[in-house]
Amino acid sequence: MAMNLCDARFFLVAAAVSFILLQVHLFSTQTQYAERLEAAIEAENQCASHSRLLIDQISNQQEKIVHLEDMNRRYEEQSDQLRVLVRDLEKKSLQGKSIHAETSVAAVVIMACNRPDYLARTILSVMKYHSVVSSKFPLFVSQDGTNPYVKKTALSYGQITYLQFST
Repeated sequence: MAMNLCDARFFLVAAAVSFILLQVHLFSTQTQYAERLEAAIEAENQCASHSRLLIDQISNQQEKIVHLEDMNRRYEEQSDQLRVLVRDLEKKSLQGKSIHAETSVAAVVIMACNRPDYLARTILSVMKYHSVVSSKFPLFVSQDGTNPYVKKTALSYGQITYLQFST
């Protein structure tokens, strides 16, 4: 029986040592997996941060593209307006040359300032008190704003060329 007891103790000690070694091995394996998982999470966070940064850069570039396309469209509209104006001026110039023997060397430009009542008084004043100038030189009304009544007032006079610049 003493031998059985000794054999049982030996097996218990061997089992305890095996159990402890197994626990140490499991702990080291678990630690390695935890370190790998931590490294993978850190890499994923860096990747997500980099992706957000790239998305922000793309968004900024798209905003710039939209702004530049809008500016290009406005410049094209202004260019079209100027082409029409040049054509109108060339037509008026040819008409003026055939009617008048002398050529115009200057133009009268009236700034509209988005005030139709002031514009009407100014045009009437130029036509009434400076009729020599208004008959000799072309009259222009220039408007920087978008007030439709100013445009209507300017276009109500036949001998006036209307210019509108929008920003």
